Amino acid sequence: MAETDLQLFRDTGMLQGMTTKQISIIAAAVDVFAENGYANSSTKEIAKRAGVAEGNIFSTFTNKRGLLHAIIDPVSQSLFPQAVENLVQGKLSTHYATLADFLNGIAWNRIDYLRQNSKVIKIFVAEVFYDEKLRQRFIRNFPISYWLRFDHQFSQLKKAGQLVQWPNAQIGSTMAGIIGEVFLGYLFFKQPLTDATIQRTIDTLVLVLTPK
Repeated sequence: MAETDLQLFRDTGMLQGMTTKQISIIAAAVDVFAENGYANSSTKEIAKRAGVAEGNIFSTFTNKRGLLHAIIDPVSQSLFPQAVENLVQGKLSTHYATLADFLNGIAWNRIDYLRQNSKVIKIFVAEVFYDEKLRQRFIRNFPISYWLRFDHQFSQLKKAGQLVQWPNAQIGSTMAGIIGEVFLGYLFFKQPLTDATIQRTIDTLVLVLTPK
């Protein structure tokens, strides 16, 4: 796998204390789960990809479900919330004069994050849809500052006449729906995530959310 595929874990020290063999197992599991889906993956295939005996997986992670949680639990509990907080302190704390500036700033930032961590995000999103407990835990760990900063940005853009006078929740769900469709198409249906596709998506949002 590419070195960047585990960068999300490396940046936060999640791999510290792991042996080289254990890291190889995590890396192979990310590859196999992302390619085949959890249900269609086997510890035998993961062990072969990692270049270790299958028993090494069981001795460290107990079983396939334990290996999955070694990947997604840090994402739910620490990595995504921290990434969101970084977004809050960065792009969401910037003043935007126009709706187009705001959408370009936010969308390109999230697209870059998706591209850099696509395999891990794909595994996590699939489990969020499947696992109600994981979904609720993820929601609880989501920083409230994220929603507050979006609310502030929407209110400021409305005052400037740049944004439709819809309820902020409706604006947010519209953005999530249009951008989310592109994200899911890229992650699960092999649709290309080209710069042109991204820009068309942003332009569509500007068109939909600009006051008429």
